Amino acid sequence: MKTFESFGADLKRHRSEKNISLMDISASTRINLKFLEALETGNFSILPQTYVRAFLREYADAVGMNPDGVLKTYDEILLHKQGGEPKPATKPQSVSRKTPDSGALAPVAAFARQNALFVVFVLLVAVFVVYLFRQTSDAPRATTIAETPFDRVVEENAAAMSQRDTAVILPAVTNPAAVDSLSLVMTTTDSVWMTITLDDGPTREYLFAPDRRGRWTAKESFTLTMGNAGGATFVLNGKPLGTLGRPGAVIRNVRISAENLSSP
Repeated sequence: MKTFESFGADLKRHRSEKNISLMDISASTRINLKFLEALETGNFSILPQTYVRAFLREYADAVGMNPDGVLKTYDEILLHKQGGEPKPATKPQSVSRKTPDSGALAPVAAFARQNALFVVFVLLVAVFVVYLFRQTSDAPRATTIAETPFDRVVEENAAAMSQRDTAVILPAVTNPAAVDSLSLVMTTTDSVWMTITLDDGPTREYLFAPDRRGRWTAKESFTLTMGNAGGATFVLNGKPLGTLGRPGAVIRNVRISAENLSSP
């Protein structure tokens, strides 16, 4: 039986054979790059569980796989992992029955024989009442797996990323000596994935579509890692820096500081 790890490896092998990068899939589906990497490692625990099937369907479609077949394999592995295999039937035990024609039940048996029609009628009424009670109290539970529409997934994923974007410009401070002195503006010409660190602060991750604009401020420096380095141009404090690399190239830990203003 396949595991999630081998399932993810199959996805990655098929993508590699098609010569498609994760950046290409992320740009076309707008799925966060770290979620695509989780699919290929079989690490479904870090994914938003509501979106797993939607992510798998879009991934399969992007690399030319059959989405229904991919989802069927995922469901089979999930069912096996949850212990959903049928259990062997237990052998019914024989039950010995004793006739109530002797001892303390003898009068009851005699009454039943003499009033057979009445007893049958009472039993039928009892069965009917029990049936009505079960029909009203035991509502059937849905067992089908609901898939989240991918349009909603994209909207919520984009909304989450836009919320992170609003935190790019640091709030103003009252101490003039602590005001940020560097302003970096980026304009994209193609889809760009990037991370940026402002001074020694936390690293932030973005996925920009073409014709988008980003602005960050810092006191001393910016440190960037980018996929498709030629897909964006930069301006530092009004000075054009151009692109940071060739189209499709990946650059890592490029530092931009006040020194770039004095360089030709």
